[in-house]
Amino acid sequence: MTFENPVFLYLLGPVFILCLLGAFLKSNFIPRIKYPLPKGVRIKVSPLFAFAKWLPYMLIVAALVLIIIALARPQKQGKAVIPPAKGIDIMMTVDTSGSMSALDFQPNRMGAAKQAVLDFIDKRATDRIGVVVFADSAMLQCPLTLDYFAIEEYVKMIHIGMLKSPGGTAIGDAIAVSTLHLKDSPTKSKIIVLVTDGESNTGTLDPLSAAKAANGYGIKIYTIAISGEGLIQQPIQTSLGTRKITFKADDVGEGLLKEIATISGGEFFRARNNAELNEIYKTIDQLEKTEFEKAIQVNFEDVYQKYLVWALILLVCSFILEKFVFIEVP
Repeated sequence: MTFENPVFLYLLGPVFILCLLGAFLKSNFIPRIKYPLPKGVRIKVSPLFAFAKWLPYMLIVAALVLIIIALARPQKQGKAVIPPAKGIDIMMTVDTSGSMSALDFQPNRMGAAKQAVLDFIDKRATDRIGVVVFADSAMLQCPLTLDYFAIEEYVKMIHIGMLKSPGGTAIGDAIAVSTLHLKDSPTKSKIIVLVTDGESNTGTLDPLSAAKAANGYGIKIYTIAISGEGLIQQPIQTSLGTRKITFKADDVGEGLLKEIATISGGEFFRARNNAELNEIYKTIDQLEKTEFEKAIQVNFEDVYQKYLVWALILLVCSFILEKFVFIEVP
C-alpha cells in the first residue's frame, strides 16, 4: 500500500503528544467532589473500572489516527501486464473431403485434425485466428478474431460434407481464400496452417500459383500431410447403409505440399498418427511465437474510505459508551 499525500502522516506525532497531554489533564485537573471516608479506608480501583474510564477516550484517539491516515490517501497498488497491440494473424485451413473419415487416426482423420486445432488455439493469447474449410471448393468458416471461444465453437462445427461436394480436394482454392482474408492485415506476421490428406485434384486455381500469391503478400504456409501407413479403413455410405472399405495409404501429395511450403517460406510436416499431429502443431506454435517486451502498468485504487468509516464508527461508539454505558459520577 502507498500514500498519495504522505505529508499528513507527520500529524501523527503532534496528535500523539496532544493525546498524552489530554490524558494527563483528564487525570489530574478535572474538578471532582471528594467524599469523606472513615480513617484508614481506601477505595480500590479495579481493572474493569480503569478500562471503563479510559475506553471512550482511547476510541477517540484511534478515530483521530484513522482520520489522519485517510487524509494521507492510502492506495492499493496493482500491476497489469499489457499485451502487445498486434500479434500474429493465423488462418487454420482444414480439409473436409470424404477421405478425412479414414480411421487411421482416432477417432478419424477429421476428429484428430479438429482436436489438434483446438489444442493449438488454447496455446495462443494475443493472435487473431480464423478458419477456412475446403473440399472441392473453399469457404471462410470463421473470420480473423481474438474471440477464442467463438473460434473453438466454429471448429467444433466442422464436419465432412459441409461443402456442396466432399469428393474433391481443392488446395489451390483453399490457399486463395485464406490469402484473401489475410492479405490486408496490418500485422507483420501472417501464416496459413493447411492440413489435408490428399492430392489437389479439383478447383479453379493452381496450388503453386496460389502459394506464390500468398508469398507476395508476406504470408507463410505451413502444410501438414495427414495419413497413416499401410492398409487403412474408411467408412462409406451405400444404399445398404454404412460399410468399411480398405485401401492402401498413398503419398498424400507430399511433393506438392513441400513445394507450397518452400515457395511461401513455411515448412512441410507429415503426420502418421495422433501423436505426430499434435507434435507438429506444438512445433508450429513454437516457430510462430509473438515476441514482445512485457510492459507493466501500475494501477492505484483509493482505499481511504474504509478508514473514514471506521473512524466514524469509533466516534459513535465512544459517544454511546461515555453518555449511556460508562456514566461517570463526579
